[in-house]
Amino acid sequence: MPPRAPLRTGARARAATWICAGAAMWLGAGCLPDERPYWVIDHTDALALRFEVIERGPYGADPPPGAGPVVEAMPGDRVRATPFIAGVDGPVDPAELEPEWFVCGGSGCFASDLVALGEVPRCDAVPLPPPETCALGPGPAVEFELGPLLDVVQAANLGVMVMMVAGTPEGPSTRECLRRAAALTSETSSLRDCLFFARALNVGPTWRAVLVGAVTGAITPVAPSDLPWEVSQIEPDVAPSIARFAAWVPAPGGGEYFLEAQPGATLSVRIGDQLALSLIEDAPPQEYYNFSVDQDSLAVTVSPIVEIRGAAWFSTTTAPFVPTAGPGFEVDWRAPEEPGTHHVYVILADNRSATTAWLRVEVAPR
Repeated sequence: MPPRAPLRTGARARAATWICAGAAMWLGAGCLPDERPYWVIDHTDALALRFEVIERGPYGADPPPGAGPVVEAMPGDRVRATPFIAGVDGPVDPAELEPEWFVCGGSGCFASDLVALGEVPRCDAVPLPPPETCALGPGPAVEFELGPLLDVVQAANLGVMVMMVAGTPEGPSTRECLRRAAALTSETSSLRDCLFFARALNVGPTWRAVLVGAVTGAITPVAPSDLPWEVSQIEPDVAPSIARFAAWVPAPGGGEYFLEAQPGATLSVRIGDQLALSLIEDAPPQEYYNFSVDQDSLAVTVSPIVEIRGAAWFSTTTAPFVPTAGPGFEVDWRAPEEPGTHHVYVILADNRSATTAWLRVEVAPR
C-alpha cells in the first residue's frame, strides 16, 4: 500500500461524539459477562451474522440497482446466514468449529427452550413468525426457506431469530457446548468459550408484507388501503458495505502518510505508532418507512426514516480506540509496544443490518 501523500501534521480534534443509535443491537459480541475491555479479541468470538436472500420467492424483492444482496426476506425466499468469527490470529473459518444452527420460535432459544436444543425437530420451510424452535442442522453457513406468512405484524416486528451454537479452538467442541446447555437445568455448567450467537432476519419490506398478507389471508390489522402510495417506492434493505479502510500513519522524519487499504490487507507500522483509522463506505444510508399501529383504533401511522449508522472497533491488543471528529467513524489507535502481528476488526451497522471488515497490522521495531 504505497502512501498517497505526506499530509497533515497537527493534532486532531478530540471532542467528538460517536452515535450508534439503532445500531446498538448489532454491536454486541459476547454472550457472557467478561472483565476484559469489550474491544479486546483475546479469544475466539462471533462478531456478526450476515443474512442474504440467495433465491427469490414469489413475493420477494429484487435488489436495488447497483446494490448488494437483499438482507430482508419474504415468504418463499431462500436465505443464507453466514457468521463472522474473529480470532487472535485473524478471522476463523466457521467450518473449523462445526457450528449447529437453530430457528428460535415460541419462547425463543434463551429461556426454557435453550436446554432442549438437542431435542428440537428439524426445520421445514420456516413460517412467519416461527411458532416453535427448530434445528437447521450443521455447517459453516446455513441456508433455509421461509414458509407462509401467518401474522403480518408479528412477522414484521419480530422477524426470524436465527442462532448459531459453536465451540472454539481454545475451548469445548460444539457438541460439548450443546451438552453443557442441556445440563443447565440440573447442574451448574460453564458456557465460557462456547459461542451462542443470535440475530434476527428481518421480514419485509413491510409494505410488501402487508400486500402479501392481504392476498394470502394472514392475520393483520393493516390493510393495503391503509398505506400511502409512497411506501411502494421504498427499496428492500441491503447491508451497509465497507469499500476500504483509510489510515493516517506516522511518517519517518515527522508528519503523517495517508493510506487506503482493502479489507483483509496488511498495514505496516512501528511500535508505539499513533494512527487514525476510518471507513470509506460503498453507499449512503437507505431511507425506509416505520409502521406503527394504534392498539385501540388500529389506525396506521407511517413515518419516513433514514438509517443511522454506527461502528464498533475491536483488536487483539488492549490499546483502546478513541473516537475523533474525523469522518468515516474515525478513531485514534496506538500500536503495541512489542513487535508482532495483530488484527483490527470493525462492525459497521445501521438500524437493520450490519457488515464486518478487518485489517492485519504488522508492528515492527523502531
